[in-house]
Amino acid sequence: MNINLGEEISRRRREQKLTQEDLAELSDLSVNFISRLERTKDQNISIQKLDSIARALNTTTPDIVNNAYRVKKIKPENPIFIQKVTNELRKLPTVKAERICKSLIVLLKEMDQNK
Repeated sequence: MNINLGEEISRRRREQKLTQEDLAELSDLSVNFISRLERTKDQNISIQKLDSIARALNTTTPDIVNNAYRVKKIKPENPIFIQKVTNELRKLPTVKAERICKSLIVLLKEMDQNK
């Protein structure tokens, strides 16, 4: 599974004619974070930060994730499942949700390398 959330965020940001500085201000994140997310393959992002970016772009986190799949022409088997996972993560304390997200990312990368 090789999705790039940064590409999708960048596409939406440019579509709305926002600069990285604009998005950083609207999402209450740093310009450096937005820039790194968009230009690298580093997908180490907490659900809370992704939610902030989604709100700043007037969309939802599941919509960004689903469209990131489509950018790579990978079709998620069950996009509703992504939304359910996102909703469950939102119920957790921030630190715990971030730990789970990081673990999932590591696991997905390992699975991708073992194909």
